[in-house]
Amino acid sequence: MQTTNKLPLYGFNNLTKNLSLSLYKVNYLTDDTTQSNYNKKINDLYNSRTLENWLIKIAQAIGGNVLNVASQDYNPQGASVTLLISEEAKPESLVAHLDKSHICIHTYPEEKPQAGVAIFRADIELSTCGVISPLKVLDYVIEAFSADVVDIDFRVRGMTRDTDGKKYFNDSHIDNLSSYLNVVTKKQYQIIDSHTQINNVFHTSLMRKEVTLKNHLLENLTPNLTKENIIDLAMPNSDIKNKIEHQIRQELLQLFNKIST
Repeated sequence: MQTTNKLPLYGFNNLTKNLSLSLYKVNYLTDDTTQSNYNKKINDLYNSRTLENWLIKIAQAIGGNVLNVASQDYNPQGASVTLLISEEAKPESLVAHLDKSHICIHTYPEEKPQAGVAIFRADIELSTCGVISPLKVLDYVIEAFSADVVDIDFRVRGMTRDTDGKKYFNDSHIDNLSSYLNVVTKKQYQIIDSHTQINNVFHTSLMRKEVTLKNHLLENLTPNLTKENIIDLAMPNSDIKNKIEHQIRQELLQLFNKIST
C-alpha cells in the first residue's frame, strides 16, 4: 500500500473523499429449475444483516465510528444498507459536519439469467471528510466480495489549508489507484488505471485473470452440469466445462471492456 508524508494541516481538513465501487460477480446456473434456488441463495449470502456487518468492518478499517444504520431488503432479492460514520474517538464529542461521512451499499442481482449466466452487482460508496481515507479498504472489499470485475472511481472535493494558510485541494499525492492495491490483488487481476490528476479524479478497472468454473457455481446450487449428470468439473478435456468457461470469460471481457473505456 502506498505511503505518503502527511501535510501539517491547520484546523479541520475540509476535504471530502468519495470512493465508489461497482463489483460484478458472474454466476453460472445449469437449468431453469435453479432460478428460485438462486434467488434464495442470493438472499442468504447478501441480505441486509450480512451487508451491515460487512460495512461495519469497512468503517472500522478506515478508522470510522458508526453513528447510525439504515437497511432494507427487497423482494425477490437484493438489499441496501447505509452507515453514518464519524472519525471522532468518542460519540459525545461529535459536531455538525460529521453527517457528511457515510458508507452505503446497494445490490443488484440479475432478475432473469440469460443462457445460464446470472450477473450480480454490488455498488459501494464511501464518502469521508476529515483525515480518514477510504482507499485503505480496496483490497478488503474486492476480496470479501470475491469480485470478478471491479469498476472504481475516486474523487477529492473541497479544500483545506496548511499552517501557513496555503490552500490544498488534496491532502496526499496519488499517481493511480492501483498503488493502493496489495501484491496479491495485482497478481489476480488485470488492471487499467486512468486519472485526471488536475481535477483529483481517478478511475481503475479490474478483471479476474483466471476463470475456473468451480468459482462461478454457487455452493449447493448447481450440482449437475447437464441432464446427463456430468459432474466432474476437473476433467481437463471436458468440452462442456471448456465451453462454459469460455462463455464466462466472454461475459467478464464484455463487462471489463465497457467499464475501462
